[in-house]
Amino acid sequence: MSSLEPPVPANAADAFTPYGTNDEAAASRFALSSKTWQRWRRATGLFLLAMTVFLWTASNFLASTIFADDTYSKPYLMTYINTSFFIVPLLPILLRRAYHNRREVKQWLADWRNNARINNNPITSLYAGSSRSARRRQSANASEEHLLGRSSEADESQDNAKSTSVPTKVSEPEGPMDLAEIARLAFEFCLLWFVANYFTAACLQYTTVASSTILTSTSSIFTLLFGAVFKVERFTLRKLFAVIASLAGIMLISGADFSGGTTDDEHRGDFPEKTLGEIALGDSLALLSAVMYGLYASFMKKRVGDESRVSLPIFFGFVGLINVVLLWPGFFILHFAGWETFESPPTKRVVMIIVVNSLASLIADLAWAYAILLTSPIVVTVGLSMTIPLSLIGQMVLNNQTAGVVYWLGAAVVVLSFVFVNQEEKQAGSEDKVDGEDNVFRDDPERIVAAPSAT
Repeated sequence: MSSLEPPVPANAADAFTPYGTNDEAAASRFALSSKTWQRWRRATGLFLLAMTVFLWTASNFLASTIFADDTYSKPYLMTYINTSFFIVPLLPILLRRAYHNRREVKQWLADWRNNARINNNPITSLYAGSSRSARRRQSANASEEHLLGRSSEADESQDNAKSTSVPTKVSEPEGPMDLAEIARLAFEFCLLWFVANYFTAACLQYTTVASSTILTSTSSIFTLLFGAVFKVERFTLRKLFAVIASLAGIMLISGADFSGGTTDDEHRGDFPEKTLGEIALGDSLALLSAVMYGLYASFMKKRVGDESRVSLPIFFGFVGLINVVLLWPGFFILHFAGWETFESPPTKRVVMIIVVNSLASLIADLAWAYAILLTSPIVVTVGLSMTIPLSLIGQMVLNNQTAGVVYWLGAAVVVLSFVFVNQEEKQAGSEDKVDGEDNVFRDDPERIVAAPSAT
């Protein structure tokens, strides 16, 4: 019996029930189960989002405990270790793909060895270069024929569409990137990503967690500005208003910091005493981090186009791997320059903080990715603004540190502008969406665009 056939009725009366009634009942049960499944997915996604907000905020407080009082202020080392933890989810993905595509892996290794051998021989390298040029010409000709063929097919489909009044798609989005393309993309963006995270860590040595969180959250505003410059974002008057409001919030927060309203003896609590110059440096580093994140996001969108083509675990795994391989000389440069001496952690407590901080960042990044998958990008992006009030509450609970009305007002303005910009992006995305086209975020945890993470 085919599995598509309806089950045998339990009694004779059911056998005489009209098929349409059974079909409606089945459809009703399916709708109920589908709603239940969607509610479960959304609840799980919101739980993972809350976990992300908590872990990112907690990791910032952990880093601040050893940075702010100079117990072990090593932002380069912390960023290097945090980034290296991205390799952890990469290994099982690569092993799984290698197991299921063993023939392709062997072919890739053979091609790599042949290319290395040819490049080491100047004569064969010259011959290979001419061969590659010929292959490129052949590929171009084939592509031209392919495009001409697609053009004629498009004309035919357009004629058919006119006769049947059925809309057709003019073009299809590019497919997902393969491993080699993702590795090249990671190589292009690894330094920008590392610098952004380094500034996020370094600012905690001079400013509070709340100021760091608020100022780095303005990365969405810089993403909008750079996106308008690179013509990957549409700039509207409403978005301009949000940018101005966010800048006003930054001025209020910075003004409260520079006036000593958050670091004087009355308000700073257990937070180490900092000079106005150190506070200004910390706030500037946090803003630089937001600028780097904005550049990263804008370049990524311009470079990739459709963000669903990028696998987040693989991309960040390659970013971690490339940074580990390339950036270890930075320890010697910073050490001999006197900017960050290379030394072992003084106590086991510091070692534990570094390890827990790296694990928390890794888990938060994975939870963030799955939260996007189970809810939506706009829900997660807006939800991440909750790190701002959570960091303010954390300062009051953990450090007995309070802030004045001006500081809270600036934080509220930044949060509202943050939410407003993302709502505008949601509305613009819904207007550009083609009818019948799938959401770019598919049910695959490896198909989510990269985004900023916390320290």
